[in-house]
Amino acid sequence: MKDYLPKIIEGKISNTGWPIDGHTLILTLWDYDNYESWHLCNWKFKADRAVMETVFITETEAGMCLYDTLEEFAEHWKEWEPEGSFCIPLENVEVIKVLQEERKENDR
Repeated sequence: MKDYLPKIIEGKISNTGWPIDGHTLILTLWDYDNYESWHLCNWKFKADRAVMETVFITETEAGMCLYDTLEEFAEHWKEWEPEGSFCIPLENVEVIKVLQEERKENDR
C-alpha cells in the first residue's frame, strides 16, 4: 500500500531480559503483522551499545549471527545490516510519545 504510514513512537522497553531494558527506542507498529509487536526503527546514541548487545544476543540465539564473539560483532556493528525486523512484544513497551499516528490511504 503506497499511501500507508505506520504508527511511530518513542517507547521505553522493560522486562525483555535484554540489554535494551530501561532504554527508550523509536518503534513502529504495522498492520501487515496485525499489530502483533513493535518493530525497532531507530534509537539515540546513548542506547547504541545496549541495542548492539541485544542484537548480538538475539541473532546468536536464532543461529543467524555471522560473528562468534561480541567483540567481533562490535567491530562490524557500524556496517551491520539486519536480516529482518527486530520485534518487541507489545507488553514490553511503554509508549512515551507518539511521533506519528498510523495513516492509511482510505483515512483521507
